[in-house]
Amino acid sequence: IMPVPDVMFCAQQIHVPPELPDIMKQFTKAAIRTQPRDVLQWSYGYFYALSRGEPLPVKERVEIPVATQKNDSGLTPGLLKILHKQLSEKGIVEMSDLQRKWKNLCLPMEQLHNILRLDEFVEGVDWMKFFALACSALGGSLLSSMKHACQILTEDPEGGPARIPYDTFAFLYSYLAGLDEEITEEATESFLKAVKEQV
Repeated sequence: IMPVPDVMFCAQQIHVPPELPDIMKQFTKAAIRTQPRDVLQWSYGYFYALSRGEPLPVKERVEIPVATQKNDSGLTPGLLKILHKQLSEKGIVEMSDLQRKWKNLCLPMEQLHNILRLDEFVEGVDWMKFFALACSALGGSLLSSMKHACQILTEDPEGGPARIPYDTFAFLYSYLAGLDEEITEEATESFLKAVKEQV
C-alpha cells in the first residue's frame, strides 16, 4: 500500500470564509471565560445556541472557586446565570430543554435530578421555582439562597446593592420558605412586610 502523498495547497486554493476568524476568536474567549469541564460538550452547546440565535452558554467573567465550594464542578452562580439567560423568558421550560442546556454546561445530571426532586414538576418546569431551588443548592440557608438570587438577577453593577424587583424577591422567598417546614406562613409574611417597608 502506497502512502497518500502530502498535498500542498497554496493560499489561492483555500477559501476561508471572512467571518470565520471572528467566530473562532469569540468562541475562544468564551471558552476561556467559562472554563467548561468538557470542552467538546460545551462547544456543541455554544455552536448550537449560536446557530439558533439563542443566548450563548458563556459566563460574563471567569469565576474563581470559593474556598467553601467543594471541588465537585457542579453548579456555580455564573453557570446558573447562564441558564437563567437561556431559559427564563420561557416561563415554563420543557424538561428536555433544561436537561440539554444543563448537559451543555457540563453540569452533573445527578445534581439536576436532586434539584428537581425538591418539587413536583409535572407539566414542564416552572423556571422561577427551579431557579429558586438552584439558588438553594448554591446557598444552604434561606438567606444565602436569596443572596445568590439577588446577585444573579440584579441589573446593578457587580459589587453594588444587588437590587431586584420586590415582587420577584417576594415570590422566591415565599416559595423557598414554603418548602421549609420550620418557617411558618406568619413568619414569612412578617419578614416580607418588613422588607417591603424598606423598599
